[in-house]
Amino acid sequence: MTAPTVLPGTKLLILVGNGGAPEAFAQPCGLTTRNFELAASTNNTLIPDCDDPEAPAWEAKDVNALSATASGQGVMAVEAFDTWNDWFTSAAARNARIMLDDPSLGYYQGSFILSSLKFGGQRGQKITVDVTIVNNGAVTWVPA
Repeated sequence: MTAPTVLPGTKLLILVGNGGAPEAFAQPCGLTTRNFELAASTNNTLIPDCDDPEAPAWEAKDVNALSATASGQGVMAVEAFDTWNDWFTSAAARNARIMLDDPSLGYYQGSFILSSLKFGGQRGQKITVDVTIVNNGAVTWVPA
């Protein structure tokens, strides 16, 4: 048996652009859990059986829209506070890259809105942060 090549969870990166020219991308410090989801919303159409109209119809699906969402949770690193706070309070989209950090793979890139910024605190523990970014237009795959 040949074992697959796998990556550690720390290799899923959410990189935020700085808006410069050329634009530099960096991962804000503190996220210990990261997720990335690509989704398709669909429309359904029932396709009847012409020979037997009483038979159950099959649903046909058409892709209506594509979306991308990245999220992260972790500790609220003071070094990352301005990145998250400035992005959210600006209500502006920023460029971001989501990548599986391996030289043989590329990355997803697009314009994203910081749709959720949540801080949490509990006695005896560190302050936490929970962020969600959603696409603002097309997200493209850039091969390695």
